[in-house]
Amino acid sequence: MKTTLSIILAALLLTATACNKDKRASKRFMKPGTWQVKEVSVAGNNLDTLPTWAVNACDIYEDLCTANWTRNGVSSQFYWQFNEKAQTFKISRVVPPAECENFYTELVEQQTFKYSGVYDVIESKKDRKILESNATNGYPGQKVRIIIETE
Repeated sequence: MKTTLSIILAALLLTATACNKDKRASKRFMKPGTWQVKEVSVAGNNLDTLPTWAVNACDIYEDLCTANWTRNGVSSQFYWQFNEKAQTFKISRVVPPAECENFYTELVEQQTFKYSGVYDVIESKKDRKILESNATNGYPGQKVRIIIETE
């Protein structure tokens, strides 16, 4: 009886600990604050003027997480999330009807839409991420690479 109870308790503890580790890892994956975009490239061609990302605090299990893509003082909000145990990263720019006019005239709005897609997480350190995708809205079939670092 003691052995069975011990095995059940150990299994429950292991399950709880495994989920907790996953949750902690995901929460620290994208800490709030300013992330400097060090590279944005499409098929090896780098973007000339790099944006910054201001990542807003959120509970990834309760909220729709947002960040601001800022370039030359103009910002565009996008949604982000990690999936597949933080092996993929999704950027999603959804344009509310009230912002449609700016969407067509602001380059930063176009960028957040074109770079929206699912990225493979190539490298993930506390202060540096490397993301790659061949399936973005604006560049399907072309390799898009984004490197971001915290300040």
